[in-house]
Amino acid sequence: MKKFSKIIFVLIYLCCFTPTIAQEPIKESFKKGSPPTSSKQKFMFLINSDPQMGDEHTEKKGLKILNELLEMFVTETNKRKGKDKPDFVVWDGDLVWDAFQNAFDNFQRIVSKMNVPSVLVHGNHDGYNDDPKFLNLQQNLSGYKKLNYSFDYGKWHFVVIKAEEKYLKADEKIAMLKWLDDELKNNKDKQIMLFMHYHILPTGLSQMEFYTYFPMPFKNQMLDTITRYNNVKYVFSGHVHIGIKASIKTARNYKGTNFILAPTPVFPRPFGEEFPKFSDKGNRYDRRGFYSEVHVNGDNVRIVGRKINHPHKVTYPKTFKTFSFSEDPRAMTREGNLPINDQLINGSFNDGLKGWHSSLRYKKDNLPIFDNRISNGKSMLHYNASYGSWTFDEYLENYQVIKYKDNMHMRIDFSTMPSKFKGSGGYYRVFAYDKDGELLKILLFHWGTQENKVKFMPQSWAYNATGNRHGPLWLDKKIKEGDMLSFPLEISPLKDQKLEIELNSLFDQINQGANAKPINHIAIAYGVWGRVTPKGRKFTSTLNIEEINISTNDKNEHTSMVQLNGKAITRVETELEFGYHYKKDRKPKDLKLMKDIKKDIKKDIKKDIKKKENKITKHNFE
Repeated sequence: MKKFSKIIFVLIYLCCFTPTIAQEPIKESFKKGSPPTSSKQKFMFLINSDPQMGDEHTEKKGLKILNELLEMFVTETNKRKGKDKPDFVVWDGDLVWDAFQNAFDNFQRIVSKMNVPSVLVHGNHDGYNDDPKFLNLQQNLSGYKKLNYSFDYGKWHFVVIKAEEKYLKADEKIAMLKWLDDELKNNKDKQIMLFMHYHILPTGLSQMEFYTYFPMPFKNQMLDTITRYNNVKYVFSGHVHIGIKASIKTARNYKGTNFILAPTPVFPRPFGEEFPKFSDKGNRYDRRGFYSEVHVNGDNVRIVGRKINHPHKVTYPKTFKTFSFSEDPRAMTREGNLPINDQLINGSFNDGLKGWHSSLRYKKDNLPIFDNRISNGKSMLHYNASYGSWTFDEYLENYQVIKYKDNMHMRIDFSTMPSKFKGSGGYYRVFAYDKDGELLKILLFHWGTQENKVKFMPQSWAYNATGNRHGPLWLDKKIKEGDMLSFPLEISPLKDQKLEIELNSLFDQINQGANAKPINHIAIAYGVWGRVTPKGRKFTSTLNIEEINISTNDKNEHTSMVQLNGKAITRVETELEFGYHYKKDRKPKDLKLMKDIKKDIKKDIKKDIKKKENKITKHNFE
């Protein structure tokens, strides 16, 4: 009788605790040592990019909000049932704000509560070179340690590649390209989705022109490799910090591959618009908390934009606009290697912008941030600062590349409009190149307020001109090395202005050493810039160009090399006001900003050293 009672007790115990026992294999399935896999044809997964965790006990408001959003995302994911339950979640890079152990620990603390597998993508914030923290996190959450890897799910092959911070040397880049090429070639009979943190096609914001793969020939080979076998149907990137509407509008199809910027929970960059139904005005999560669902049914894919703890959702279109290099000639070609006109074309703008190239810029549906048009025979550039968490500059310009000749005299007739708030301006720049398209010398003429806070524009100019990434002090370095002259202009708004420049005489003042290379062609550009603010304060900048004329008269009729409204401009800066640099009178509230800038500079120095040590040139990738 006692033996029978024990048997009954054991049976009751097993029955009561069967649910608990059944849950264990689910947790263990995350740690099989490989990514998730399944043969089912219909499935759904989520993409959460740039969660950017800080310390669990951070005092920074922005990081606190991101902590809360990740907790909410995990809770919401665990509550999904039936067809709404995802098969896995792809974390598309920048899992942490900075590569500190406490940030990785915080991400693991929250995500380990999730009851579906995680696919981790390495992002630029997730560590450099041999830093093991990301791999350790990956092993703890997924059971394997791989920066580049692939897996099959249904009819689809999934490929994950690490951010460039893990392969800064030239030979590492070449190895990376070979791995990717082999992976795509060996699976050319499958449909592929590729996940990489950095974007590879233009976004329409100048803040992102330089903040991509480098050097440019390496980026071009990345793009060529991805599209080579016609089997990569979707590429999902993070990094940009984007909402749902801008994600849809910036998506492009290139050679049969759809390139999509995955929406992010972090506060977006200044695209300046979102679907109104996602609005949470007055809520701490307004403009934040975005992610996406990817529904797969055999060969068919449907993408849905979502917001954490929000009922509204938006389905992406089935097809996207085709990307053309004419949209942005400098996206894949250095400015100095663009076609050269024998002389300036259409300086009077009688034929619109014929002959001119324009920087690709995002177009809002209403009240565009960037307005570039011809009106009443004038080229009119207007920038209207939008909201965004990156409270620095955006710029807009038109440019043209022409043959360099003797006795070049440039005259510009123009006017400007006043801005209500400080934080905007305009410029003319002339970049000189040799016959191989290498940048030699720079002339810059500029005006505006708070010019010392301009940070992103010089980095974009540097990438467009050199094909490589440089820091915010690039222009300052050019001045100190004697490769550049910078002229601040005192402009009277609403009045007609005339700027006259003796180009040859000015360029002759720059670096006339024995080994100086001759100038073959120049790029001339005019543009406007403006600050970006989190609250959408309307900094504006307007430049109206009546005419740009370049003559090659043999006789120099001017007594000075630069004249504004008939008056000689003699002041040339030795330390650039136009560009990001230090001031000794920083206030305490600026100390954090100073630390951030110093960190940027240290990174730039390290990158420059690595560049020289490893001799990364365009020839490595051509």
